[in-house]
Amino acid sequence: MKIYFASDFHLGAPYIGDQRAHERRIIDWLDAIKSDASAIYLLGDIFDYWFEYRSVVPRGNARFVGKLCELADSGIDVHIFGGNHDLWMFNYLQTECGATVHNGEHRFEAGGRKFLVAHGDDTGKFDRGYRLLKAVFTSKLAQTLYSMLHPTLASWIATTWSHKSRQSHATNPLQHTFGGDSERQVRYLRWLREGGDNSDFYIFGHRHLVADHPIDNARLLVIGDWISNFSYAVFDGEELRIERWKNPEN
Repeated sequence: MKIYFASDFHLGAPYIGDQRAHERRIIDWLDAIKSDASAIYLLGDIFDYWFEYRSVVPRGNARFVGKLCELADSGIDVHIFGGNHDLWMFNYLQTECGATVHNGEHRFEAGGRKFLVAHGDDTGKFDRGYRLLKAVFTSKLAQTLYSMLHPTLASWIATTWSHKSRQSHATNPLQHTFGGDSERQVRYLRWLREGGDNSDFYIFGHRHLVADHPIDNARLLVIGDWISNFSYAVFDGEELRIERWKNPEN
């Protein structure tokens, strides 16, 4: 049985032309791996926008959410992480689908190896400005005030922000290259290891690129996205590798 990792689907993103085809591609991949998956880790920004009111969840992506329910009901251990786009996930996917929801880093062991997995946006002391912004967004006060907005207005604000952020990143060349030892994620992990962390594998998303970088005697895998890379990681009990999905029906 294998463990699968994927990140950055950005379901519902306004810059994705054919939303239905995008969702269908991801569901086809989940259908293809479910026969040998013991666990599936979805490492954040799965939704381009997500906010759970007490009785309202964002419209769309019903087939994907239904697939999560099906996978969990079949006995697969489904984990979903809040990213910087969908950090307002509370208990809906847990209570309705049986998925385990994480906000932050998660550690586990498999095949005698130690894993640390996360979305990868929070890089500790190396990104204080972002940590402050995230602290505001995750505060109970901010969440309560935002919940007072009508869902249509709240969704418009979030998707407009997302679109502008995507445009800004598209014109920044540093967003498209992995910085090696100077990469903020690498610097953060070296700091963790100096503090005693002894994980064998670190698996992150967030950067929308694919990288496999040594951290002392460990490895950092940045597993890309499903906008341009269609990439994921798989651990078969011995080997951890990054693969790319090509739908055999296309």
